[in-house]
Parts: sequence; C-alpha cells; structure tokens
Amino acid sequence: MSEQPTHMLAAVDRTVSQQATDRRLLVIMAWIATLLLSKLPLVIARDLLGIDIPWIVPAWLATCGLFFAITFFWQTLRPMRGYIAIMGIILLVTAVADPWISQTAFWQGLFASASPIVILFGERALIAVEALFVLGAVLLMGVKRRDVFLAIGKLNAPVQGMRVPGRKKPITWLFFGPLMIIVLSGLFYLFMAGQNPNTRSGLAAVFPWLPLILVCAALNAFGEEAMYRAAPLSMLLPFAGPAQALWMTSIWFGLGHYYGGIPSGFFGFVEAGLLGLLLGKAMLDTRGMGWSWMIHVVLDTIIYIFLAIGAYS
Repeated sequence: MSEQPTHMLAAVDRTVSQQATDRRLLVIMAWIATLLLSKLPLVIARDLLGIDIPWIVPAWLATCGLFFAITFFWQTLRPMRGYIAIMGIILLVTAVADPWISQTAFWQGLFASASPIVILFGERALIAVEALFVLGAVLLMGVKRRDVFLAIGKLNAPVQGMRVPGRKKPITWLFFGPLMIIVLSGLFYLFMAGQNPNTRSGLAAVFPWLPLILVCAALNAFGEEAMYRAAPLSMLLPFAGPAQALWMTSIWFGLGHYYGGIPSGFFGFVEAGLLGLLLGKAMLDTRGMGWSWMIHVVLDTIIYIFLAIGAYS
C-alpha cells in the first residue's frame, strides 16, 4: 500500500526536475540567440580580430530563421518562437526597411536639403512608425495590450527589491523616477557639455529649435522603449522570467549603442546597458511605459540639444 505513493512522488519529482532542466536550457538558448542577434559578433570581429562583417544583416536574419525553424522540431524551445519572430521583425524594419526608405526619392525629396533638426525629426518619426508596426505584430501574436506595456502604468508602484534600512514604507517610483531624471540629466549634461566648448553661446543659437527638439525626443523615446524594450520583454517574460528578460534586453540594448551610440564604444555599451536596466525595471515594476518614456525623453532632449549646438553654432 505504501509503494504506490512513493512511485507517484518519484514520478512527480522527475517531472519537476525535467521541467526545471528544460527551462534552464530554454533560457540558455534565448541568451545565445539574443547575443548572436546583437552587435556582439561585430564587436568581436572588429575590435578583437581586426576584420569586418559586411554581411552582418543577412547573418542576423539567417540566425533568426534558423532558431525559428528549430522551435518547430525541438519542443523544449517552442516557447521562444514568438521572441525570435519579434526579433526578426525588429531586424527587418530597422536594418532592411529603414535604410531602404531613407534612400527613396520621396524621402530624399523631403529631407535631403532640410536643416539638421528637421532631418532628425524625420528619422525619429520613422522610428516611431516602425515601433507601431512591431507593436502591431506583437498584438497580432495574441499578447494583450497590458502585457506589452502599452499603458502609462502605476506611476506610484513600489521599486521592487529596494528598501531603505529603518523605513517601513517601500520606495516608490513616484519618488525614484524624478530622482533618476534629476541625477541622470545632470550627468548627461556634464558629459555632453564636456564634449562641446561652445555650450553657452550654442544654447542661444538652438533655442528656436527647442520645440522640435522636444518632439524628436518624444518620438525617439517612444520608438525605442516600445521596439527595443517593451516588445522583446513581453515575449521573454512568459518563459524566461523578469530577471533574465531584463538582463537580456538590457545587454542587447547596450550592445546596440557600441557603434553609433552617444556615447559609443565600451563606455556607451555600459551606459546604455545600465540605462536599459533602469528603464526596463521601471516598465516591469509599473506595468507600463510611463516612467521609462519620461526618463528617456529628458535624456534624449539633452543629447539632441547638444547635437543642435554642434550643427548650428
């Protein structure tokens, strides 16, 4: 009479152990896919091996296709199919469609002879449109609007995992969000001002452009938060969990700034990666895009002001 429950418990233990093993394997494969679909291969090739990979975009797309196909034959990896599909869509709109649109006669006619800030507006507007396309794809895959963070979110939500010794009440984003805006905007201003000796005189020159600069920052912040954070996070969370999803998207976002970011290089990777952790955590804690978008807007505004100073002073 006592053997049957023992066998049943043993079977349950084996099932639980197998599920844990499968989940670890799934997360490992998601990490491998994320790193292969980032700029890490380019960084290794250029900075460590001294060679270039001119065919990196076809390689990224082929990697997406390979991982997507594997999910149909390897049952354990099936939960990451949606994540790979969204990463492929992001690549198509940013690395294929974006450059093509920028070279069309229509686009050139609109912006070829325009002023630098107007050109910037066109580029940021395009990113926002691309983000809407990616979000539409996520929603068509059955993800609910709330799960893709298409909401302001609970702005006074607690900052998970952060407590002040001796304080019973948790720290909320209603305090931490503005604090981060003040601290980070100060650091960004000091960094950008240190790169530009004409800061004071330049500010007067770009003042008339400030409304358009704010629009550019708002568009870019929405586009990047939606496409590079909300969409991948929504696909990773169900099988990878919040911690792994946050680290994966943040490192991928940081590597995206290694070439062409402001700042770029290793410092750009670290800065953007840490910023990605902060903005992603805000998204997860509040279940919305409110704080991540606001912080991003302020930082982009500072960057674009100094880009305008460089262009107009």
